[in-house]
Parts: sequence; structure tokens; C-alpha cells
Amino acid sequence: MVLSSAGAALASPLPAAARGAITPVRRFGSFADFRDAVSRTFVPLAVSSRRPHHFRAASRAAQLRDFAVVEISADAHVVERTRRLIAQSDGEPSYKLSLMLEGSGFLSQDGREVVLTPGTLAVYDTTRPYTLAFDETAIRTIVLMFPQRLAELSGERMARLTATALDRDDPLGGMVGTVLEQLAGRLELLRAGSGWRLGRNAVDLVNILLRERLGQERALPAERLFDQLYGYIEDRLGDPALTPTSIAQAHFISVRYLHALFRQAGVTVSAYIRARRLERCRGELADPALAGQTVTAISSRWSFADAAHFSRTFKAAYGETPSEFRSRALG
Repeated sequence: MVLSSAGAALASPLPAAARGAITPVRRFGSFADFRDAVSRTFVPLAVSSRRPHHFRAASRAAQLRDFAVVEISADAHVVERTRRLIAQSDGEPSYKLSLMLEGSGFLSQDGREVVLTPGTLAVYDTTRPYTLAFDETAIRTIVLMFPQRLAELSGERMARLTATALDRDDPLGGMVGTVLEQLAGRLELLRAGSGWRLGRNAVDLVNILLRERLGQERALPAERLFDQLYGYIEDRLGDPALTPTSIAQAHFISVRYLHALFRQAGVTVSAYIRARRLERCRGELADPALAGQTVTAISSRWSFADAAHFSRTFKAAYGETPSEFRSRALG
């Protein structure tokens, strides 16, 4: 079994209750154990091997409320996310970013295939079928899984990047790959109160990479406008005067056209602004450096004027109150 640079092969399955947990190295005693662990750690998957009776695998992982960082070393196997398994799943829609460290294989999704060799970064969507096939006896890979709500690109635009090589030879791709390796090699860092922030920073870097990759393609006029709108909103989330009217006026378009654009992306303008403000609040609530600031102060900074309304909105989005989340994030 190939070991990681941290001296371990990587991660055992994480039950839902183990949020924020770091699991020790687990060497699987059978292929059946490995198959079940993969589905529990990520999403339900069909895993097969040509040599199930002579199968070796080991893993180690960290899971933080929103993120999972997993490194797996294993013999040749195939992983499939089928339509039937997708229909049976009730978890939060997520993206997975994989970094191949050793060995080779391929990923297919959305009618595309990408060959996975050491250094290859590729993203895929858990809400649509995909296949991962590893054809070497000593593959090693790192996977970062994060909820789709943290992606800054629409689902339609993300679908143009699935199963493509996010070239690690590119400086930005190399930076993302390095961050993933460092997180996987130092999982104990994710146990601390700053762990959620580290995971979120990694996802932010992935978002920059994805936007950069998409920007290298020929963008349609509406897509370029969308990028401008998203950037404009992101820069003004703390401004209470940010409204559909002010956004439309700043871009010399009608409010009706603005709403039509966001409707095509499957969200309303107001809902998008609210979701982005909630994410900003959530990030600051989990930041140890801001532990001395009240929930009200943080929510006010991101234009939630009424504390009770903010608490209800936050709980509706994340299933817990701001105080409950903060207590767990900083605990």
C-alpha cells in the first residue's frame, strides 16, 4: 500500500454524527468494507472490483459540517454514481474535486471523459451520473467534497467544466493541488476552531480556479453580463441599499431583464443576495478571530437589520440557529 507524504495511506467512513471529526488511518479488511465505507463517506455509490478477494485499500479523512477531505489508496476498482442511486439520495447536492496523486484512471460525466494521471484535477457533480475507473494497482487520490450552494458558478456553467482537466501545470491549478495535499497531509489542522475557515478558503480557491477556467472559453454576452452581476453583488453585500433596482441601474438594464436573467439560473435576485449574505455571516461566525463580536454585530455588517429575522432565516437555511452554529464551529 502506498503511503501519503504524511506517513499514512488516507480515511475511514464518517457517520453523520461525526461532524468535525478526524478519523485515523483505516486499512480495510475486505472489499465489502471498502465499498460500504466509500458510500457512507461520500454519497451512495456502486463500487466494483475485478479482484474483490485480493483487494487492498486504506483511507483517512476529515469532515467539517460542509466539507469532506478524503485521501484514498486502493487497488484497481470502479466507482459509479447511477441514476437509481441519485433518485434514492436525500443528502445535500455536492461537487467533488479530485486530485490524482499516484496511478491512473478516468472520469466520465456529462458526455465527457478525462484521463486522470498524477497532478490531474477534475470536478464532478453528485446530482448527475458519473463513473470513476482506476486501472492501476496502487492508485492514490485526494477528494474534496463541498455543497453546491458554495459554488459561485451556476449549475449550467459548472456542467461545462465537469470531467475536464483543471490543469495542475497552470499556476492556479498548481496552487489548488498544493492546498489539497497540505490539507490531506495535515488533517489535524481541521480539528481546530479554524478548521471550517480552512475548508471554506480551499473552496474559495477552487471557485477562483473554476471561474478562471471558464473565462478561458468563449463566453456568450449574457454569461459575461452574469459574471459582472455576480461580481457587483459580491462587492456590495454589506450595503443595505443593494436592491434589484440599484443592480439593474448600475448595469444599464431593466429590472425586468435582470429578473429574467436570474430566473434562467433558477433563482431570484433577492434569494441570491440573501444566500450570499448568509454565507458571509456563517463564515464570520466560524472565525475564531471574530469570537468577541456578537451575532447581532456580524449580521448587521451584512445587512440583516433585525436580529430575530436573521436568526429565523439562518435556521431555515442551515438547520440551526446562528448561536448553535457558532458554538459548534468554535467549540
